[in-house]
Amino acid sequence: MNRKPERLKSGSMTLPAEAGHEAWVAELARRWGADFIRDSDGTKLSDELLKLGLKVYSTICLVRDDQEWARAHMDRMPEIFLMSAPVTAIEDTVEIEPLQGFHPEKYSLDTQHDPKEWWEVINRTSGEIVPVGQWRFDAGRGRVVIRNARPFHVYTVNVLCWVIWDTTSMYNHITNHWNKPHVVGVDPYFPDCRQHLMDYFDRWLEQHPETELVRLTTLAYHFVLIWDERGKEKFIDWTGYQETVNIEALKDFEKEYGYRLRSEDFVDEGYYHAANRVPSPRWLDWMDFVHRFVVRFGAALVEKCRRAGKKTGIFWGDHWTGVEPYSPAFQKMGIDAHIGAAEDGVAVRRVSDAPGPQLKELRLYPYFFPDVFHPGGDPTRESQANWIKIRRAILRRPIDRIGYGGYPSLTKGFPEFVTHVEELLAEFRAIKEAAAGKESWKPRLKVLVINAWGRRKAWINSFGPQQKFLVKRQDVIVVAGTNLLECLAGLPVHVDFAALEQIARTGVPDDVDVVLNDGDAETAWSGGSHWANPDVVAAVRAFVHRGGGLLGCRGPSAWARQGRYFQLADVLGVDREVNQGIANAAFKPEAESGHFITAEVSAELDCGVPESFVFACRPSTRLLSERNGHVMLAANTYGKGRSVYFAGLPYSLENARLLHRALFWAAGKEDRMTHWFSENPLTDCAFWPETGRLAVVNNSGMLQSTVVHAADGSKRRVRLAPYQITWPSARAERADSKKDRCQP
Repeated sequence: MNRKPERLKSGSMTLPAEAGHEAWVAELARRWGADFIRDSDGTKLSDELLKLGLKVYSTICLVRDDQEWARAHMDRMPEIFLMSAPVTAIEDTVEIEPLQGFHPEKYSLDTQHDPKEWWEVINRTSGEIVPVGQWRFDAGRGRVVIRNARPFHVYTVNVLCWVIWDTTSMYNHITNHWNKPHVVGVDPYFPDCRQHLMDYFDRWLEQHPETELVRLTTLAYHFVLIWDERGKEKFIDWTGYQETVNIEALKDFEKEYGYRLRSEDFVDEGYYHAANRVPSPRWLDWMDFVHRFVVRFGAALVEKCRRAGKKTGIFWGDHWTGVEPYSPAFQKMGIDAHIGAAEDGVAVRRVSDAPGPQLKELRLYPYFFPDVFHPGGDPTRESQANWIKIRRAILRRPIDRIGYGGYPSLTKGFPEFVTHVEELLAEFRAIKEAAAGKESWKPRLKVLVINAWGRRKAWINSFGPQQKFLVKRQDVIVVAGTNLLECLAGLPVHVDFAALEQIARTGVPDDVDVVLNDGDAETAWSGGSHWANPDVVAAVRAFVHRGGGLLGCRGPSAWARQGRYFQLADVLGVDREVNQGIANAAFKPEAESGHFITAEVSAELDCGVPESFVFACRPSTRLLSERNGHVMLAANTYGKGRSVYFAGLPYSLENARLLHRALFWAAGKEDRMTHWFSENPLTDCAFWPETGRLAVVNNSGMLQSTVVHAADGSKRRVRLAPYQITWPSARAERADSKKDRCQP
């Protein structure tokens, strides 16, 4: 018997509006049950749209809104340190064209500030800084000339550049073939610029009396996207601080911290401190410095909105650098709503797990842009694939609202998509009503993800080397290869994040059941040089020895030192060969069948790698999967605790179930895994004790049957159509499940 909850037929939905297409916007608002409309990139709200009776989001990116002032104050643009293309010296004189290979309309050399003071010429062969007396900048030819160079050494120059074309504007010109003036951004760190922006914002608020929520998109600094001369991505870091530079801030930083940052602190040998890089203490200091400024700037804008009787929201995209919503200081802004672009479960959890009382909204893909909505495009297929991952995560942590962006007129030619969104919104509203703002029930199992970043980059995807060769649309995040976080995002476990530096100081918290270390070797995600710290290694060892669990994936604790590559090889029971011990034969335990972790595996495991070069190094190691002798999955015992090693874990429903079982085995809580549990790995279930609601979902495009286990041991069989969500009665189990619930 199915008991459907009373469906909310409207509300909790934000619709982009578009002047000139008022009738179609009104039709979409009716069919999709929108309660808010908003302007979007390239669209405006007409008087007719404002009369639809819907509440209004108004979007403003203050640092790029007033183009007249920005163009009259070009020395207030944001800046970035860029490294030139490497040049090999053939003779003792070398000439470098600093911006060769960069997009000529994106960057301009800053020669207003003395290049001799702020630029650096570096011998990349020796690593030495070339003395300023040995080079000069020829402004007439736009070249750096180096004297007394060492033949056949490689040289680069780090230069300070104005960002003369806002990244989002550039993206829109390339994607949507805009033919309008380029947008210029400004840096609010300068007092005169900040004062102008505050005055401008006061006037803007007066001119938007109908606005209920001001969507600050976002605040001050754009994530970095460096473009090459062809208009293609050269470097991207969705959470990067590379475009936060200005000379006044650098001087203030020096006064506060007692040392001056170099251009190389930003350029980082050409890696630009990408998220995969282990952050240096100097880089973390700069991030904290910028974050504190952004909080002050944001708080001032929020206060103006409150005085005007309006609420505020931030969009986790565009100018979100420095916001840091997982930082305790973020709450000082007083923001009312988080709005995050979401194409998968990881993006959902980034928003839903953020601390604080903010309302949480997802902006779904595909964006209403012509890169998807064109003849032959299939937005329904993309949306369905995204929604399955998003729904898995929403079942675990609630979201308040859903919205879209772009040009709604583009959806006219896709009636199937319009119907699909109707159905998607009906599911979302049913889940929202069932959840009543609460998390679904979870067993008492807490996972702590440890890496170099900790909460600073909670629920940020960890990319491996395969990502460099992935061809995709620029505006979406698609993970090539292993994607353990996506598997984790929809599991019924509690998740938190901690930096290895924190583990070194205070150890693993007492409420943690399993520590998870996932990342490619020597990256920030696995921890890199932090594993050379004896306090880190000892803290994790002690945690497992006294009964905790450790789950490692790819390169856990990888850092060559003292005869080991995996510094926790004794705990994991495996190590990796890196061409230092190939003369020593690897211990080869026999593959074990019938283990709890692999009990549901019916085919060869997909670990995403053909070879791991990982071998068993302890007699207690239990080999669960191997490929030509390479360990793909292994389990080990260590003191009273347990460990699991994965060579990799690409996202799939089967791999999500494999991770589910591995976490419960590592925690020693196998008996608790089947409380509110769906046997078929292509399905999921979620139970909310406060409302007594049970949801069972089919995550596949085929008919499925599953058996759902309640917390009291009772079972029921459920049959589901493709992608269906159904609502069996669950009132009988409500009281027992409340007792068993683990509060986060």
